[in-house]
Amino acid sequence: MFQRDFIMNEARKFALILAKLLGLKAEGEYNEYLKYFNEVLDEEYNAELEELLKLDEEDFKKRIAVTGYTAEKLNALGQMLYVFAEPFSADEETSALLKKVMVIFNLLEKEHHYESFDNITRRNVIYQYFNKNYERT
Repeated sequence: MFQRDFIMNEARKFALILAKLLGLKAEGEYNEYLKYFNEVLDEEYNAELEELLKLDEEDFKKRIAVTGYTAEKLNALGQMLYVFAEPFSADEETSALLKKVMVIFNLLEKEHHYESFDNITRRNVIYQYFNKNYERT
């Protein structure tokens, strides 16, 4: 019972965080959005945006693997990074961010057996992004 309550409270907390981030971004409050984004990364993930952006895919996988985050916390991080990458530009920073989101989605599926329609939809959008912008000729 306690574990279920903990998971529900954690899911609610991250839903509120994501809602606030989405609201700030939609309102064009980019400085406030970035400030809050960094605060959440620091408080919840003990990380900084610049640090995460600098990690290559393998180092990011290693960092995430040792954290022991719950599925809800990992999912929230994936959602935050996805929203941060929007609107998707055909550049290296966006590509690197989306690869990190895919690392999280893969970990959620394989290690936590966690899937959601939202993540499946976002995964398909990411695949389309890579197919459109990085097609092999």
